[in-house]
Amino acid sequence: MSDAATRSPSAARRLRFLDTARALAVVAMLVANLVNVFAAERPYWLGHNLGDELLPLDLPAPIFQFLIGFSLVLFLERRGRQTERRRARWLAARRFLLLVALGVGLDAVAAQRVEIRWGVLQTLGMGGIVAVALSELPDALIVAIAAVITATHYGPGNNEVHRSLLDCLPFMPITLIGYVVGRPLAKGDLFGYERRAVTVALGGLTLAVALRLTGVPFNKVIGTSSFVLLAIAASASLIAMLSRLEVRGWRFPDSLVRLGASALTAWVLQYILVYYPIIYVFGPPPALPEAGGLAAVAACVVALAAVTLALARRGIRVPI
Repeated sequence: MSDAATRSPSAARRLRFLDTARALAVVAMLVANLVNVFAAERPYWLGHNLGDELLPLDLPAPIFQFLIGFSLVLFLERRGRQTERRRARWLAARRFLLLVALGVGLDAVAAQRVEIRWGVLQTLGMGGIVAVALSELPDALIVAIAAVITATHYGPGNNEVHRSLLDCLPFMPITLIGYVVGRPLAKGDLFGYERRAVTVALGGLTLAVALRLTGVPFNKVIGTSSFVLLAIAASASLIAMLSRLEVRGWRFPDSLVRLGASALTAWVLQYILVYYPIIYVFGPPPALPEAGGLAAVAACVVALAAVTLALARRGIRVPI
């Protein structure tokens, strides 16, 4: 990639590395969920949400939370050039409100009763709403707000993050830091963004390890401060690595990039094509041996990705 390209307004074009990051995150999120459906017998490391036990599949959902903030700053910069910034913020807020409503509806149908339930889409949407509300503030103030939330929700007293509107607060700093990391890129400063991403990755990892050594466990379920900082470090590391690969001329597969652009569609299809048929038609799947269960998970992920891409070709997708 030329120097001119690295300084071009990144908000004005889709970034392949960002869509790739979304695709990797959502595929891992789907695997984490579908393993619980089809693979009761599975390797221990494929588990997630086990409290104080940190496992690899605990990270994809908070990484997507980070990418929500990262994507938002690019969206606001791009739309801000086409219309007034206040309208751009309203468009973003409306999109996130609809995402929360979509999540509430999907989870209510899955629960087979009319009630407001909280979940992954709702937490992602709320992170976006909070980031929109703070989007005009200086970087230092946004970081300070994120730090206060993390410090006051470091562990004891936290409920499950996906339990309610208030209980998802510990994950909001992940979105806010994603927004701050993406700001230089929105202005076309790729190298400034990469420096910021690396700084956040190293700083987050250092603080996460320090908190863990003082006794704060890595617990995704309740969003302990050590886990939130670790998730921020992992997210910043991922996008820094992918953007550096793109700068060096690495071309990510087109199918992966297209899947990332429609990542939330794949998540929604999980309800429609997997959960609802199980709940309303077929009942729980039969117990499968480990190999059979993992094969079923792989087949489901491939099928969901294929349907997502087919819908995208027809212009049907849940926007990010």
